[in-house]
Amino acid sequence: MTTPPDLELQGADELKSARPGRTRPPSLRPALVVLACAAVVTFGGFAVALVGSGQPAPATVSGLATPVPGVSLSAIDASGVLQRISSGGTPPPDILAALVVPNGARIMGTTTQDADVDQYDRAIKLQISTTSGQLLEFYRTELKRARWSLLGTYPLPNAGSELLAQRAASDGYEWEVGVLVTPVNPAISPALAGDGQTSAVMGLTLRLFEVPDAS
Repeated sequence: MTTPPDLELQGADELKSARPGRTRPPSLRPALVVLACAAVVTFGGFAVALVGSGQPAPATVSGLATPVPGVSLSAIDASGVLQRISSGGTPPPDILAALVVPNGARIMGTTTQDADVDQYDRAIKLQISTTSGQLLEFYRTELKRARWSLLGTYPLPNAGSELLAQRAASDGYEWEVGVLVTPVNPAISPALAGDGQTSAVMGLTLRLFEVPDAS
C-alpha cells in the first residue's frame, strides 16, 4: 500500500519536531566587551599612575667645556647654572663669571639660608662621578685662575671637605665661595688620573655668601 504524499510530508515534519533541538549557547560578546573595558580602564589607570609618579631627571650641565690641567674634568662657565640662586643682580655678574662647574655634573637642587637677614647666603647642589681629590684640585686650579684668594681646605663634620675662597666684587663687597665635596655612593669605577682614589658619585655644593661689612 502506497502512502499518500501528504502523509509522508506530515510524518517527516513530526519526526523533525521530535528530534531534540540544539540549544544555541548564550553569546559571550557582552561579557568580553565588559572585560575589555575593565582591562582598558585598569591598564590606563596603571599607565597614568606610572606617568604621574615619574620624577624629572636632574638637569645635566653640558656645553662648551675647557680642559683643566692636572685633572680629568673639564670646566663650564657657571653663570647660567648659578642663575638658579641669583636674585635682582645678586650675586654681581663678575662673581658669577668667576666660577665654573664640571662638565657632566647633575643639578640636584638649591638651598637658601639668607631668609630674614641682609647678607646673601645661598647654595646649589650637584653630583658628579669622580673622586674627591679630582674635584678639589679642579676647583683649586680654577679659583686661582679666576683670581680668587684661597683661604684653605677644611674637613667637614661627617665626611668630605670644604674649600673656601674669597674675592672682591664690583658691588664693593667681598664675596666668599665654599666648595663642599661629600661622598654620595661607594666606589663604582676604576681610579681616575692615577690619583690612587676610586671613582664614586660625589656631592658638590657651591655656597656663595656675601662677607659682612666689618664697619
